[in-house]
Amino acid sequence: MPDPVSLGKAIDSATKVANTPLFTTVIDKVTGFRLSEWAAEGEVRKRKILDEYEKLKGEGLAGMQYIENIRKAENLINTAVKTSKHIDPEKPNEIEIDNDFFWNTLEYTKTVSNEDMQELIAKILASEYNEPGTYSVNTLHTLKSLGKGELEIFQACCSLLVQGQLIPDLIFSNEHRKNLFFKELNISFNIFLNLKSVGLFLPNVIERGWYELKGDNVKLEYFDKSLNYRSINPLNTDFLFPTSHCLSASGIQIAKHLSPSFNKAYFNWLQDYFQIPNYLIVKVH
Repeated sequence: MPDPVSLGKAIDSATKVANTPLFTTVIDKVTGFRLSEWAAEGEVRKRKILDEYEKLKGEGLAGMQYIENIRKAENLINTAVKTSKHIDPEKPNEIEIDNDFFWNTLEYTKTVSNEDMQELIAKILASEYNEPGTYSVNTLHTLKSLGKGELEIFQACCSLLVQGQLIPDLIFSNEHRKNLFFKELNISFNIFLNLKSVGLFLPNVIERGWYELKGDNVKLEYFDKSLNYRSINPLNTDFLFPTSHCLSASGIQIAKHLSPSFNKAYFNWLQDYFQIPNYLIVKVH
């Protein structure tokens, strides 16, 4: 349960970054006082919060509301501290009042206590602060559908992306569902479908040919590795991707802030089963 002590610690942490652009242009306004002044008046402010807490915590609805306000303030400040680490100091920017994504996401931070989710939201807020207009409101809707578990699963699924956004549908066939990489990543087809339902992937499977590359030599990228394909038919150099699942626009925006891992078993699978008509793998590196 949130309490004045944890809120005090959050504000103490914020004083260390209170003079950064985000705090001086946004957070001070949202909290209603300059956090940079907390260091000088910290003990007085802490005592005031503690006295109010002791007075109201047993007062039924009023006490519950006060505790809820403490929780929201603590979440907001902790996320803001994380956000400040990613703010471009060379681009101080007053966020416009009509930037719905930024202000609505900032409001949403008040409800998020999990540190992993706070870190993700912090990176997204910082990107929007540095470059207003980067994100869509749909991304916020998708964020609100994610808990810590879904976030971990999404990061694991991002370990299956080729070309930064595609997962071959073939891996989910009955023949391949028991591959080692599924166990290593702790995911399944049903788990993956849940990510689709919250909008991280496009709802429909993309049929062969939607994502096309052309040329005698084509590189399929997987992290810092690649499979180099060469056409065996000079009259047909269309490199047609197998039926695939594709990240949505929101999924792309969120995925770039995650840290998926290269999976050797999956890379081996790609070499054996990612087959393209009229092409052969000529180099793996």
